[in-house]
Amino acid sequence: MRNYRRWTHTEDTRLLRQVKAYPQNLHKCFMIVAEEIGRSETAVANRWYGKVSKDPEAKAFFTASPHHVSMNRKNGEGERSTVRIWNRLLRVLGL
Repeated sequence: MRNYRRWTHTEDTRLLRQVKAYPQNLHKCFMIVAEEIGRSETAVANRWYGKVSKDPEAKAFFTASPHHVSMNRKNGEGERSTVRIWNRLLRVLGL
């Protein structure tokens, strides 16, 4: 039987703090937070992508690289894209 419980502000804060510390490895962040708060990695990942990452406070980091490759989800082929990176940055900054 599953035990459903609401997410607390403390759990969200812990998740956000961990992601800010290691933004380059979200999977590792989810594993660490899941162990700390007693939830599954899937639950933590779902919380991050569904709620916490959309919070304006979560926009504390941004990764950009001239070697960034945007993946096409249908065929898995990548295309180099620097324009999209800068458009994302402008959106994050609210410009």
